[in-house]
Amino acid sequence: MSNFIELCVQRAAVPGDIDDFIDQWHDNPGLQSLHEFLGMTRKEYADWIADASSLEEIINSHKYSGNTAPSRSPGGPGA
Repeated sequence: MSNFIELCVQRAAVPGDIDDFIDQWHDNPGLQSLHEFLGMTRKEYADWIADASSLEEIINSHKYSGNTAPSRSPGGPGA
């Protein structure tokens, strides 16, 4: 399953969808932290919490650098 950032990079989600993803995580957090579930690094998550307008920049950094946040999902980034 793709995370929020990956889906935004693929244009299958838009930044405004983040609240829906957060709601999904709250409904079933599993073993992932929220930042992992969203596809962000800890720093990206902290930046977004401090300034919500940084979300576009975070998405673009993944789009243009191939940046992927660590994941505990089998077969996901960092596996």
